[in-house]
Amino acid sequence: MPDRRCKRVFAMLSDYLDAELPVKKCDDLERHLKGCKPCLAYLESLKNTVQACRRYKVRAIPPPSKKVRESLLAALR
Repeated sequence: MPDRRCKRVFAMLSDYLDAELPVKKCDDLERHLKGCKPCLAYLESLKNTVQACRRYKVRAIPPPSKKVRESLLAALR
């Protein structure tokens, strides 16, 4: 069961993955991760989520149809 320390670690993991934490905090976080299975599992889950998001390709949104465009223009008038 995660404790208060784990909650602080959870809050830092995103910055940790983005290499945005100061060295001291990284060292503390890594030391905690070595002995905490819930935090390590959360880190792995976060890594997988980030990787999945990076693989996702956003498609271009098609322009509205003529009918939709005319309806929008009529509503604006």
